[in-house]
Amino acid sequence: MQTMDRRMFIKGGIGAAAGTALLGMAGCAPSATASGKLADTANDELPTDLKESDFDFSIVEREPITEFAAEETYDIVVVGAGCAGVPAVLTAVEEGAKVACLQKEAVVSANGNGCSFVAKEHSTPAGIKRWRSDWARLNDWRINNDLFDYYVEYAEEAVPWVISQGRSVGIEPIEFLTDSSIRYDDGSVVAVCDATQASNQDLMTALAQKAADGGATFYYETPCVQLVQEEDGTITGAIGKQKDGTYVKLTATKGVVLAAGDYMNNESMVDRNMRDASMFPLCLVNHTGDGHILGILAGGRMAPLGHARQIHTNYIGPFMFYPFLALDVNGKRFCNETIPMSSLNISMSATYKPEDRGIHYRIFDSKTEGAVEGIPGVPPVALVGEGSAWMDPETVVSGNTLEELCEAAGIPVQEGVASIERYNELCAKGADDDFGVAGSDMAAIDTPPFFCIKGDVGISGINAGIMVDNRYRVTDGEGNPIPGLYAAGIQAGNPCGGINWNMPGGFSNAHIFTAGRYTVIHALTGDMTPSNPASFDSIADSFIGEDGGYAWDSPACATAISVW
Repeated sequence: MQTMDRRMFIKGGIGAAAGTALLGMAGCAPSATASGKLADTANDELPTDLKESDFDFSIVEREPITEFAAEETYDIVVVGAGCAGVPAVLTAVEEGAKVACLQKEAVVSANGNGCSFVAKEHSTPAGIKRWRSDWARLNDWRINNDLFDYYVEYAEEAVPWVISQGRSVGIEPIEFLTDSSIRYDDGSVVAVCDATQASNQDLMTALAQKAADGGATFYYETPCVQLVQEEDGTITGAIGKQKDGTYVKLTATKGVVLAAGDYMNNESMVDRNMRDASMFPLCLVNHTGDGHILGILAGGRMAPLGHARQIHTNYIGPFMFYPFLALDVNGKRFCNETIPMSSLNISMSATYKPEDRGIHYRIFDSKTEGAVEGIPGVPPVALVGEGSAWMDPETVVSGNTLEELCEAAGIPVQEGVASIERYNELCAKGADDDFGVAGSDMAAIDTPPFFCIKGDVGISGINAGIMVDNRYRVTDGEGNPIPGLYAAGIQAGNPCGGINWNMPGGFSNAHIFTAGRYTVIHALTGDMTPSNPASFDSIADSFIGEDGGYAWDSPACATAISVW
């Protein structure tokens, strides 16, 4: 199988991956056959959650498909080979099931690199619930408690399992941390473990090959275009469309898992559900909401608004936490710089236009560590330049004067210099009369050479899908599970519910891994117990810090959550 380099992964591979999943899901719709009909795609009256224009961007085929080049029977059929689909397939193999995966793309497609879980034995029940409440508060109390608790309960096994499976094929995480753990003022504790892969694309590609070697069947370049549904509503299979235009029908005796991506490339769905983000560039391709559409046609319902979006910047790591002066595409200051990176788009949305493409600039100088109170104790300059792990060299420019800096960065010189000089005046005053940043969070830009991060933002995910219950079974309008149909991944449910994805670091990939694995376990057994479980203990040594312990045991353990 082909792999993708980092740049290709960021600009297209991630999108292709989720797109694959989504498009694969779209491969389900009702078509009358001897063993069942197709989900109600040909119905003239669309469900409330859909519009005709949604289909202009989707591969869903609404006319019943009745002729097949091949018909096969499996225990489990998974739609999409990404961060949910691949763990689902590999779990089915491990559990001894016959499994197939419909994948739109020619390769596996997976996103991101970080994941996390709660080590419950080292946590207290009150600490976990207080932690959940902290994140709920950030999202106006709109998080889905059931799905958050699912992550807490099952990611502790699923994430170590993914890590162990990766190690079995020679892929080792590049970082293990427990710094996100919290010891609250009442003594309650939540012990959080974060693991980072070099690339989930590489990891999932290798795990898919392991699954194939174990007997799984992958139908690449075969998007799912309809679901097969019985008269009583039970989903019994999925139909894929092959490269030559013929169809393959895959019957699923235990269940179909829709492991798809989001709908960012479906302009109709974005315009209806997330219009205030339409001015930002899209990081992914082929995410056209096919899985949402097919799930709704099968009787499911769309998550209520708002749909939490991940609109991230191109600068990561420690840079996310520095309140550097922020200038817009016109060289004007536009926000309070202490806004978390994940929410910067909110300040932009009022004034930015699509042609601005989220371009902005973050300015700092050569002052060393300690110049600004309360920010990470790492000199910014040490994080840039050749060999930096955190910043591509072409993203950062420098200049010995403010004019040189603006010219090098592409900032309108007159406006940029004026904005920097105004900011320096406010720093000298010790009070931000323009945007209200605390004086302790400001540092004058007065020590050359000067630096500029040429920033942009892009939509990397829309975290809202079709509604699911506490077992990730797709639910109908009454909240009842649709028999035989599960959804996992970014298009499943509404774990966050907020405007932005303000959730624990690593939660996104972790709940995707976890739902992919446990939907299959539940479909096969009706239970939530894998036959060969992993555990925190199996990888605990990897999380021991330089001090020989875990952050949750340290007097320096954090006492509040951090939002990035």
